[in-house]
Amino acid sequence: MAKDKNNDAPQASTADKSELGQLREILFGQSSRDFQQQLASLDEKLESSFSALNKKLENHVASLNKTIETQFAALSEQLSADNTQHQQAQENLKGLHDTLKSELEMAEATAQDDTSKLESKLSKEMDAMETLFNKRHEALLERLQQVTDELSSSKTDRKTLASLLSTMASNLATDQP
Repeated sequence: MAKDKNNDAPQASTADKSELGQLREILFGQSSRDFQQQLASLDEKLESSFSALNKKLENHVASLNKTIETQFAALSEQLSADNTQHQQAQENLKGLHDTLKSELEMAEATAQDDTSKLESKLSKEMDAMETLFNKRHEALLERLQQVTDELSSSKTDRKTLASLLSTMASNLATDQP
């Protein structure tokens, strides 16, 4: 008999549950279904809003990426152009430097050659002038000795001697270049 009581208890419990479910359905059924429907509607609206926001965000991020890529490409092109211009300017400056260095070396060599020629010419002219000066000096000394000898032998007076020496001095002054 104890077994029969135990078997009846689960059946009674199931019947209680069924009655309790019916009672719940009567009291809360419609409002529970309305609540479930509102919750589902809110869930759908929330999902829709999240989807729309997610799509907007993706579009905005895509737009930003496109803008960044465009600006990056433009900056890369500008940097490349600037780099090319810099290299060209550097090559031009190097070429100009080489040209000026070559011209300077040629001018220096020409100046040294001209200086050497000028020194040689001046040396020759100075030697020629020294030789001419020495010849004239010797000639004047001979003439002075000759005049002195003539004066000694002829015993010319002082006025004649002064006139002769004055003439010789003027001749010496005019003969110098």
